[in-house]
Order: sequence, then structure tokens, then C-alpha cells
Amino acid sequence: MTAQLPEPPQLFARFDSDNNSDGAARDRFEQFVSDLVSVQWLDASTVAASNHTDWGIDTFVGNLGGGDVRIWQSKYFREWQNPGPQGKVRESFASAQGKALEHGYRIVEWTLVVPAILHPAQMKWFHGWSSRTQRKTGVRIVLWTGDKLRQRLMSAEALDVRREYFPHTLDAPTTVAPVAPVAPVAPVAMADDYSMFEDALFVRQMHAAGYTETGAARGMFFATDALRRDLQAKRSTDALRALRTVQLGVQGAWETRFNEHAPTADSEGLMPKLYGAVLADAATVPDAPGLVLQHAHKQGAAHILVEEQKAGWVKHWRDVATGYGEARENSITDADAGIEASVAPAGGDIAETEHVVVETGEAR
Repeated sequence: MTAQLPEPPQLFARFDSDNNSDGAARDRFEQFVSDLVSVQWLDASTVAASNHTDWGIDTFVGNLGGGDVRIWQSKYFREWQNPGPQGKVRESFASAQGKALEHGYRIVEWTLVVPAILHPAQMKWFHGWSSRTQRKTGVRIVLWTGDKLRQRLMSAEALDVRREYFPHTLDAPTTVAPVAPVAPVAPVAMADDYSMFEDALFVRQMHAAGYTETGAARGMFFATDALRRDLQAKRSTDALRALRTVQLGVQGAWETRFNEHAPTADSEGLMPKLYGAVLADAATVPDAPGLVLQHAHKQGAAHILVEEQKAGWVKHWRDVATGYGEARENSITDADAGIEASVAPAGGDIAETEHVVVETGEAR
């Protein structure tokens, strides 16, 4: 059984109490961040150098040999109530960016990870600095604070990380109590052929955003929609409520990322990094009680939102949805007209045709 996670100040004080020096607590926090990142990015790695010249990298995903790289920079700031940490943040980013230019790889995203909860004035500073720096360098800058780390620890996928670093939140109670049934992990339904989604809105929205390969997206949509239909057929009210809760979380992730990327959309309304950022966030949305979902279900929920005309991948996504709806209506109207034309005889109407049939029957 799991205990409720403490609030960030008490939760991350564990690193101080479990280690005998500031340096040891800082190193332990860095390892914790790397392990937490690896929950979502299985190919996440770390680097180390005996002379501490680690190129400004604590955890990274990508190719240091000349490709795109995402970096997580851990800073063990337990408190951030004044401008003190600002200089260290600027210095860390400048170091990472300098090494990238020197060694020929490109940082596409730089995430600062701190256990602290920022003072409003310091959050305002960070947003201003990150926006200016992003415009200047093209590097997307993200902040994971203590509350964001706590939220990630609440997901089923992060259970092993929680057990490693915060075992006290998993201790069994001292009194004997009935053991609640453990919700099973929902299976991912699959199909051999996803061509039935060729004309689906969520596929058209991906095409509008410049994505030509949509096979995985169709599989995710199918898995989540199949789960929803299965729960509806079984009348699993609690599980359906849990699924809707997760879907709401995915919608919140989309809204946050859309509002973040929309100001930088190009003249055609394209936001190249929106889709990947939303799917990455969707995978980490916490499960709701009573239903344990896999990443594919949560990412499929994003495509269902698009299919339901609640989201999209380009700035003008509502226009794409409207055009799709009008095209569907025209298609249905044309199909109905074709049926009527095939039933009605040349030079007559349906009523006349029925009369002829009746008379023929009587003649027999």
C-alpha cells in the first residue's frame, strides 16, 4: 500500500536527511532526476568526467555526435525565494549551449529541474528569461519544479523510482486493514489493419501539420477507443469515470502546450514541436483510481480529443475541423442523392415506380 506523498518541501528534504553532506544530497538528487526521466525516455543517459567538465549535461536524450539533444539540468535548490539562483541558471544554460556549439550537436530542449517551489517574483523572472533566451537561441526551455516532480512520482510507471528514493511512502500500515483490489493494467487492443481511419479527422489534422506517417497514431486511437467501448459495454462506471479523468488531464496538457507554441507558429500555422511535446506530456498524466492505463492509451486520448474537435496540431485547427465537417456533410448528401437517383426510374418518380409494381403483381 502507498501513503500519500508529502508536499515538495517535506518530500525532498529526504535527500538531506538520507545523506551526510550537501554534495551527497545533490548527487543523489541528480540520480533521482535521471531515473525519473528514464521512466518516459528509455534511452535517457548520463555523462561524467573526472575533471567535472561534463559539458553542462546531467541527463540527456539524443546524439552528442552531431544530432538533436534534449538536456535535463538538475539544480538542488530547496528554496527559491530570492534572486540568488538566477546567476547559476544562466551560467548552466550558457555552458550547455557553448559546449553544443563547440562539439557540433544541437540542443532542442533544455529542462531545468529543481525541488523548490518558486516565489511568484522568481517564476516571473524565469518566464521572462526563458522567453528571451528561447527567441535568441531557438532552444525550448522548460522548468520542472517540486510540484511537477511530485506529480510524476504519482504515476504507476514511476512506482519503482518512488520505491527507490521514497520508500517511506510505500510502507504498509501498522494496523491490519482489508486489502483493496489492485486495478489491473488495461491491455492495449490492436488491429492488423488501420485503413478504416484513412478519412478520420485526427489523421487529417496530422496531415495538416505536415505528418505523413500516421500508423502509430491510428494504433493509439484504436487502443483507447476500444478500451472506452469495452468499458461502456460492461457498464464499468468507475473505470469510465477514471478514463474521463485521464482524458481531461491530456486535454489540459494539450492546452498548455498549444498556448505555449501558438505565438511561434509560422505563416502557415505550423508548430513543428507541438505534437511531440503533447504526446510526451500525455504519457505522464497520472492514472485515476481504479484504472491503470498504458502510455498508448494516454497518447491515444490526445488523438480522440482531436477527433472530437477539441484539439488540433496547427494554429488554425478549428478551420481544419470545420472544413472536414462540411466535406463529410457534402459527401453524405451526394451519397443520398445517388441512392435516390438509382431508385427513381428515368422520367418518373418513386411513387410511380411503386404503382407499376403493384399493378404488375395484380396482373399476375
